[in-house]
Formats: sequence, C-alpha cells, structure tokens
Amino acid sequence: MKRWLKRLALGLVVVVALLVFGVLPYFLAGQVTGGQFRFNDRENAGLTPASFSLPFEEIAFTSSDGVPLKGWFVPAAQARGTVVLVHGLNRSRIEMVKKVPFLNKLGWNAVLFDLRRHGESGGTARTLGYQERNDVHAAIAWARTRAPGPVAVWGISSGAAAATLAASEDPQVAALVCDSSFRSLRDTVRHHLQLFRGFRWYLRLVPRWPLSEEVTYWIGKRGGFDPDALDIQKAAARLAGRPALFVCDTGDRRMPKEIAFDLKAAAGERARVLVVPGQTHGSAYREGQPAYEHAVQELLAEAVSGGTGAGASR
Repeated sequence: MKRWLKRLALGLVVVVALLVFGVLPYFLAGQVTGGQFRFNDRENAGLTPASFSLPFEEIAFTSSDGVPLKGWFVPAAQARGTVVLVHGLNRSRIEMVKKVPFLNKLGWNAVLFDLRRHGESGGTARTLGYQERNDVHAAIAWARTRAPGPVAVWGISSGAAAATLAASEDPQVAALVCDSSFRSLRDTVRHHLQLFRGFRWYLRLVPRWPLSEEVTYWIGKRGGFDPDALDIQKAAARLAGRPALFVCDTGDRRMPKEIAFDLKAAAGERARVLVVPGQTHGSAYREGQPAYEHAVQELLAEAVSGGTGAGASR
C-alpha cells in the first residue's frame, strides 16, 4: 500500500511538473504570438477621422516580409510633416484616432494603420514589436512617398516598442513618442509572470524561474525571432540623440514608470520623460491630455527646427 501511494505521489509530481514547465509556457507563448483577441475598445468604437470632420483616405501597403497592412491617411493643410501612429497589443488603429485632431491642428499629417495580425491587416504571428517594427518601417516609407517633410513615430505599449525599434534602425526618423513601452522581452515576461502570481494565493506556488525563461524561449520560437533582439532599452540607445518623449502613468502596474526613465537615460540628452498621474496601462493621453499635448507639440517643433527644443527633462 505504501509503495503504491509513493508511486502515485511521484506520478502526480511528474504530471504537475510537465504541466507547469512544459505545457503552460508553450500555451502562454501561443496566446501571445498566435492569438488574435480583439479588445472591445468601447472608448473609440466606431470612430474614424470623419468623426472629427477630418478628410481621410483608406490606404494599403505591404511590410518587407510580405504582410499586407491597412490603414488611414489623414492629410493636414500645409503640412509640416507626418506622424505615424502605432497602436498596442490586441488593439487596432482606432486606439490612436483621438490623437489625430490635435496633430491636424498642429499641421501634421497622420498615418494610422493596423499592425500585423490586428484589425484588418494580415499576418500569422504577433511578436510584441520585433516583426512589427517592419510594419512601422513600411508605414514610414509609405508616408515619405506621399508627403514631403519629416516623419515622426508615436506608439503605445507594444506599438511603442515597435516604433522605438524602427526609429533606432532609421536615422531619418525625426522624433519618437514612446508611451508605456517595456525594457526588453525578458524583463517584461518576468514582470508579468510576477503579476500573474499575485492574482491568487495558490498561483504563488508557480515559480517565476525557470518558467519566465521558458515562456520567453517559446515566444521567440513561435514568433520566429531571437528573444534577446527584442530589447527596447538598447534600441533607445541607438537613437543617436534625436528628440524622444517617453511617457508613463504613475500607477501603471504592467509598465512601471521607472521604465520610462531608464529608456530616457539610454536615449540621451534630447530625450525627456512625461509622467502622468493615472492608474491604467496606456491611459496617459486621456488622463493627462493638456500636458501630453504640450510635450508632443514641443517635440514636433524640435523635430522640424532641428534645434535643442524648449522642453526639459521631467
């Protein structure tokens, strides 16, 4: 009887270990890379640029690896340049649409588009910014063929990660707004697993290590990229002193405000940080719109002038 109980206990341990260290990380990585969950964006549902009495065009272009992308182009009268707007994970271009009237008033064209495996665009995998950087490159290239003037990029969450990666690879990008990004894939997986363990007391039994390393491995494997290449802090260091604004919410548990300061430090003297009092991930524009718009206006003026700009680090 005792021998049978020992065997049963050993069998249960093996099964639990296989589930926790084998099935679970593979499943979680699949949810990140293969899912196509569409967030119910009630705040922006049904909005288009026409909702703000702005003319716009439906546009289509292709990423460098052949993924078809769809979006909108909103022209400004006597445009000073173009801003490419990049939405976050599980969202679509409508997440960025309320920023367009502000940009239009400043005299900037806007390109809004759906990243791969989001909205109306194609694609089979999501990579939290790594492959999506090619989508941003394609949007920038489209903008340059359509209108003269500098091109800036403005992204949020994983879209901010993609925007930063693209800007780091394209020295002609005039300015960057990086709102609520992470430092690196490894760092954010560890952090989110820690948050996951805090949801219920029994989840604390799930070890952060080596599970975080396994999830990171499978995200890279299933997304077709090297996990260590998704490093936004290193990308920020390659901005070569260009104007950059890193935005954070004080109470954002998913992307703590310290990340913005680390990215700013990597980006150099012409970077600044905007801290908005808020509690929700990615809500800085809504919760601190006057200060946010003032900071972006300064940044874009600096991008046009090529000078040092009026804004100081905050």
